[in-house]
Amino acid sequence: MTSDRLEELRDALNGLARWSADTSRWEDVQVLAGRATPLVWEELKAREVWHELEPADRAALYWCLHTGHRINLGVDPDIGDWRPLFAELARECAYFASRCTPGHPERWPEARHRVHEHTEVVPALLWYRSLPAAWRPEVFRALESTPGTARDSADEPPSLWDVLSAVQRSALHEDAPRTEGRQASGDGIDTAELFDSLPEGWQLETVRRLAAGRRPRRTVTAAREVIAGLPLFGVRLLPAPPP
Repeated sequence: MTSDRLEELRDALNGLARWSADTSRWEDVQVLAGRATPLVWEELKAREVWHELEPADRAALYWCLHTGHRINLGVDPDIGDWRPLFAELARECAYFASRCTPGHPERWPEARHRVHEHTEVVPALLWYRSLPAAWRPEVFRALESTPGTARDSADEPPSLWDVLSAVQRSALHEDAPRTEGRQASGDGIDTAELFDSLPEGWQLETVRRLAAGRRPRRTVTAAREVIAGLPLFGVRLLPAPPP
């Protein structure tokens, strides 16, 4: 059964999909983006689905709140094209809306294939944790240094699974990673330390994003930024894991 909140969310996602830099008012899309995640968050709680979500799903919802807030503020010199953030926001909101209305996937087509993504990357997280501590930064260094992240490009970079496999092979044949000629900012150590400090659910959500081709340094840093910014929404996670 649908609700007024989900009807409003459907209209908001449709509006985000129709937005055009040439014909649409930026202020309109800011309002839609800022309202979308709170709508589905309220619906999850009203239907008592929120308390059933795994920590990684809660981390994903919190990250979605942060994404909507960034769009709502609309001031970020590092973003030249906002449309990928619109698509991310719509996909995540649709996924959580589908959790509120199981059995009606046709109503939330943006969430297609999203449902099993956390389960699919659990082995990757366990694989990463099984590596010797000295080799874990190599995973982030290798992912950071690959030329591009688009999975559909002609020159497709190695996947997270490829990198984990390569690092594991190296760890079996070498005592320690080679560090000659590397820059400190790109050696992966800072990224690994920050990643390892994240709560478990946030680690899994971060790995899901890495598996989709995101850059590790920016993604891991963003996870911490999201956690630090959650008091804006009445949520305090530091220093404890998500409730």
